[in-house]
Amino acid sequence: MFTVINWYIKDKIGFLELNNPPSNPMDSAFFEEFYWWRTEVVEKADIKAVIIHGNGRHFSSGAVLDDLLGIINRSHVQSGDIKKISNFLNRNSRIFYSLKDLKIPVIAAIRGVCLGSAFELALCTDYIICGEKAVLGLPETTFGLIPGCTGTYILPKVVKKSLAIELILSGKTFSPQETEEWGIVHSIVPTKEVLKNAVINAEKLSTGFIKELKSL
Repeated sequence: MFTVINWYIKDKIGFLELNNPPSNPMDSAFFEEFYWWRTEVVEKADIKAVIIHGNGRHFSSGAVLDDLLGIINRSHVQSGDIKKISNFLNRNSRIFYSLKDLKIPVIAAIRGVCLGSAFELALCTDYIICGEKAVLGLPETTFGLIPGCTGTYILPKVVKKSLAIELILSGKTFSPQETEEWGIVHSIVPTKEVLKNAVINAEKLSTGFIKELKSL
């Protein structure tokens, strides 16, 4: 069913694994499979929580720049209107943000790099657990782009607007410790303990606390 993501269930917890190591980039195949998983698979699963994580050392390096620019260029050539790319980006934004509509907790378990679209995906979950050496950020502006998968919308809701603008426009990376201080990351643990702690928190959140999270 899937090639660049892996979906499995254990003890009624669903695990969505970004499965294109070593850096688990988000290319057009990823976005198609994620859309299918969100609209056709997860809603029908008998589970009490979802954990999103990467296969191997990293969560994800984010969207593949060449792939994204290719979509933009093809859109321009076919329609003569560069704005047509907004249809692609809007669909991805909506499908990421729709994780908040699930009636079960969704947890991002982050090891290694979590950049660009990957960080935006994490922002759309209910609870973020980071390995102590993870690297996070929204580097799109360093490539002449802006975050296109909810980052400009959701980040100002999580942190002060002035900080959100700084993080988005600077394109700099930041540490789990900084993001915990800003109220983005909920828990920092040793890298080898990330998935284990995600399971522990999935069990806790699934017992009712998620209702409080969903009301934020």
